[in-house]
Amino acid sequence: MAGGESKLRLGKGVAFVKSQLHRLRQEDETWEADFRMLPKAISPSGTRYLGMVLTQPDGFLRAEAGIDQSPTVNDLATLLAHAMKRPMVEGQLRPRRIHLRGNPTWKPLFPALNELGIEVVIKTDLPKVEEAFGEFLGQVKEARSVGKVKATAEHAKVETMFPATAKWVQGYGHIEIGDQEGIGFVVRALDYGGQVFEDDKANSLAEAMAALEDGLARWFKDEGIEEI
Repeated sequence: MAGGESKLRLGKGVAFVKSQLHRLRQEDETWEADFRMLPKAISPSGTRYLGMVLTQPDGFLRAEAGIDQSPTVNDLATLLAHAMKRPMVEGQLRPRRIHLRGNPTWKPLFPALNELGIEVVIKTDLPKVEEAFGEFLGQVKEARSVGKVKATAEHAKVETMFPATAKWVQGYGHIEIGDQEGIGFVVRALDYGGQVFEDDKANSLAEAMAALEDGLARWFKDEGIEEI
């Protein structure tokens, strides 16, 4: 599914057609829906974001889609329409409510969902999406681990030298280090929602790692997360 325009489009020629969706039976179900940014290292075929719709409390995956640009309201509308009309599990239906993160990009779709009798609930945490996304990343990692080079005892010391960075890449996001055209030597830390740290003052890998370690240690402290 390709990324759509930022202005909401409903009706003929798109997946989200209110008259069609309104004819579907409505069940007392709660769904979670969201798009998550994929680490570049494992992004398949240029896909940058993975969209998912899952049921509560069972976590059944009703719809899934990959897009190659930042998700728009039309991407969400298409994802939800597919979850209702072309589900991967169970049958066609409308849920009673949908849990979403507080992303202002989604707001133009709320009136249409309300007209379908679907309550939009804004949540800071979407546990079923988090669980499914984690499983997806785990499956990709496992598939890519075949034939991987094992770290020596000397290599393993890097985790002791840079504990905040090690913690970050194990469960919070990924890092980028190297020369970038027009910028120079740069180091970044990104989570699944975007960039959280950048430094372009380093002139070597050692300086970049030191800056990254310091920046991530501060981030963990600000977030109230124990570094190690």
